[in-house]
Amino acid sequence: MKKIMPLMASVMLILVAGMFAGAGTLAYFSDTEKISVADINAGTLNLQVDANDPCTQHITLSNIAPGWSKMYDWTLKNTGSITGVVKVEFSAITEIENGMNEPELVAEATVYTPAGCGQQTVGLVTGELGYLLRAKPSRAELYPSVEKSPGLPCPNSYMPNGGGLHYLGTIGSFELGRNTEEAKLAPGTTCIFRLRLGLDNNLQSWDGCSWHDIDDNVIQSDMVEFTITIHLEQCNQYIDETIDTSTP
Repeated sequence: MKKIMPLMASVMLILVAGMFAGAGTLAYFSDTEKISVADINAGTLNLQVDANDPCTQHITLSNIAPGWSKMYDWTLKNTGSITGVVKVEFSAITEIENGMNEPELVAEATVYTPAGCGQQTVGLVTGELGYLLRAKPSRAELYPSVEKSPGLPCPNSYMPNGGGLHYLGTIGSFELGRNTEEAKLAPGTTCIFRLRLGLDNNLQSWDGCSWHDIDDNVIQSDMVEFTITIHLEQCNQYIDETIDTSTP
């Protein structure tokens, strides 16, 4: 009996110690790490035209005549970091009569009959050159482009706005491609914006149904003025072009 008692006392002491330990705050293994986000930078979109940035070009042409044609090329480059869509916009075409000599006076008094319009004289108060210039803008030769046959405006008809170069100033902006995908310009890449202007050897006016001969003298001394604006705009549907430099 004396040998058992010390063992029983020892067991009781251990149980009591366990009870006091359970009454304190429980602690589990833990560790803390941090992820540092150094910078979030916005991308850039910048259009460069013929290595000019910004670009302001002024073109003056004189002494053009029936049979004349010229092609202008501008190299467009996206010097930014995100892809954009190239859009082109022609301002309203300003027609300037710029005085009339005797051959032009006779030509402008010529009467012709456009379809659905009745007889009218060829001459316009503002000038005729922009209506009779053929104009074809394009992204190099990738697509047929926006163009309209030369045609003088005809009051009370279904095509009062005429055609030719003048028509481009009435359509607002258009994408430089057959579709949005083709009109895209990726960072660091280039494309060619091409504009062809020309006068037919024998000037005629298209009224929507047929061609009418026009006295070529009608454009003598006439002038046109216009501005071409080229836009590079972020794609409507965002393209993920982020560059992740995180270290695993």
